[in-house]
Amino acid sequence: MLLFKNELIFIFLFFISTIFSQRISGIVLDGKTNKPLEGASVFFDNTAIGTITNYNGEFSIEYKKELKTSLIISFIGYQTSILKNYSIEEKLNIYLYESRSVLNEVVLSSDDDWSSDNDWSRELKLKEFKKHYLGKSKNGKSCSITNEEDIILFYNSKKKKLIAITKGPIYIKNENLKYLISVELQHFEVKYSHVSKNKKHLNVDFVSYSGNNFFRSLQNTPSTSIIKIRKETYYGSILHFMRALSSNRLIAEGYQIYFEGTKVIPKKYIRITPMYNLNNVSVRLKGKFDIIYDFEKNSSIKSLGKDFYIDSFGNHFPIEKVIFGGDLGEQRMGDTLPLDYLLNPQT
Repeated sequence: MLLFKNELIFIFLFFISTIFSQRISGIVLDGKTNKPLEGASVFFDNTAIGTITNYNGEFSIEYKKELKTSLIISFIGYQTSILKNYSIEEKLNIYLYESRSVLNEVVLSSDDDWSSDNDWSRELKLKEFKKHYLGKSKNGKSCSITNEEDIILFYNSKKKKLIAITKGPIYIKNENLKYLISVELQHFEVKYSHVSKNKKHLNVDFVSYSGNNFFRSLQNTPSTSIIKIRKETYYGSILHFMRALSSNRLIAEGYQIYFEGTKVIPKKYIRITPMYNLNNVSVRLKGKFDIIYDFEKNSSIKSLGKDFYIDSFGNHFPIEKVIFGGDLGEQRMGDTLPLDYLLNPQT
């Protein structure tokens, strides 16, 4: 009888392990030669869940069904592969192809005078890029980019627009949060409403950027002080807000919502609809809302489309359709935490 119990325990543990240890495996190959690519990065976008391929180009990565973000496969000198649909049922064969020169990938139309940035020094453009990409917060100012030479910057004086492209991944060291972030920057743009002749007054109209990010903790076991800083960054962040919004816990999480100057009950003005057979919700806002968090952080939110969506990790999409103002609107890469940040010491 004792043996039977042990067998039951073993079966139970195996069952639990199977449920919570699902993995995606595959092989990464050169698309032209079919040779395996050793050291290619494989990760879930905007998370700390990732790995690199072995000598045979093989990988195995933990899979969380709740996470609906893309699987990114990248290798220096090759075009990045982005998989939005993937399966744990079969081994993936992923082919990467050598990338063209980054300058050839940027199409600059004839009416865009990108050569007119002669009065914008490299130093000024890089300073503006880091300020608007990394951010001006304490976290943002603690960040450094280890390969700044791989960032190519253009300024169009006619359109008052700064753009950035990169030769490959850029690496951000966030000293305050103790993360090393590998970024495949897809788009970066700053549009200015006013630029003075001496460049001392640069008024920004809007900032937009997008990319694929992989987070690595600089501490295998985060210290007590770093855990505290990460928690302080999390509370009142866009990630925290989206998680509270999707679970109808805005008030419980400390947010006050105002519509047309009047404090309102969120569920009467914001429609949250679970999506069938998915761990996502769709969100519809009645209009623009003002947000107060912790009695001192003031922000606003509006949607440019009819609906947007939030997955169970707090990832919202399409990201360009949700516009934040105030404190939330000032958050940048320096204040970004991985989507799998769940308030535990290992994240």
